Amino acid sequence: MSDHGDFEIQIDEDPDEIEIEFIDVGEVPASNEDVGTDPGVVEPSGDDDEGSTAQLELQKNEHQKEIAHLREMYLRKLAEFDNFRKRTERERAEREKVAGLEVVQDLIPVIDNFERALEHASASSREALEQGIEMISKQLIDVLGRRGLEIFDPTGEVFDPEAHEAIQRVEDSDLAPGTVAWVVGKGIRFGGRLLRPAMVGVVSGISERAQSSVTKEGNGS
Repeated sequence: MSDHGDFEIQIDEDPDEIEIEFIDVGEVPASNEDVGTDPGVVEPSGDDDEGSTAQLELQKNEHQKEIAHLREMYLRKLAEFDNFRKRTERERAEREKVAGLEVVQDLIPVIDNFERALEHASASSREALEQGIEMISKQLIDVLGRRGLEIFDPTGEVFDPEAHEAIQRVEDSDLAPGTVAWVVGKGIRFGGRLLRPAMVGVVSGISERAQSSVTKEGNGS
């Protein structure tokens, strides 16, 4: 009987009858040469793991330092902006206070003239009183005009709905239609901003300017 790995060949005395019998010979242990590793796979070593961990820890520390630096810069800029805002508010309040003080100082002579006019009203003639009031009014307008006040009288001008308010329609006038015939209250601007439109009476009819505006709206332009 010959042993050939996982089967046995048994030869009897009769050479014409050869019997092959498979038997379980057990698991053959693999040798170190048979159980080899794949040459394309690199097994990590313990030294590589420790190096990677140290590198990650170093990167983490660098990132934390950078975050702390950026946070410090942000807080510093925030504090600087807050100080700038407070300083700006103080300066603006101071300018408004000084501007109001200057206006009051300029109005003191006007107040004095009003008091003098009232003191001598009974002893003055009507003409002298009118002249005194006119002088005080001009003085007051000059003071406010230096501060940006503008008083305008649109009498004789074409009615402008952006600056005038028509309170009455005027008939039988020698003026062209749409012209301001008279003014009840003058218009007032301050710093270029309209505070009050002029209260006016307007000649009835449509002026050329108004007619042009109506024509453009009708054409959709």
